[in-house]
Amino acid sequence: MGNPKDDKKKMDAAKKEVQGEVKKISLKMRPPLTEVEELLKRKAELEAKKELTPEEKEELKAIESKLATLRKTMEKELMDGGKRIDLMLKKHIPSDKKEAKAWEKGFAGGVVDLFKADPGLKIGKQLFFGTDVSITKKKVTFKLTQKF
Repeated sequence: MGNPKDDKKKMDAAKKEVQGEVKKISLKMRPPLTEVEELLKRKAELEAKKELTPEEKEELKAIESKLATLRKTMEKELMDGGKRIDLMLKKHIPSDKKEAKAWEKGFAGGVVDLFKADPGLKIGKQLFFGTDVSITKKKVTFKLTQKF
């Protein structure tokens, strides 16, 4: 294993590069998340009514359809961002298994924290954004869970 100071510098450089990608993902996720929030408010208003008019029933169907489309859009963006981050991990993480284990301790949690800390990825009560980082596999996995 290399010099701990050099390893820390390499980890910090890798984390900074990944952080830039997280920011890009966050910026791309903000518009659909804002739209989801508005649609969910309207959906709740409609569902609170006892009797829906035919127009309101159609609006509810349209909202459901739009939410499904937005979910696909967000999942695609997460997948694309994940692929870009995977390439960064492959570039930065050493191939040596012992060194990779050291990165597992000093780097993986920090990458997950980047996603948790980004305000653009605060999805609220309706969407849950999960991140798993495998340093030894040089792979990041995202999961988007919805409650709508």
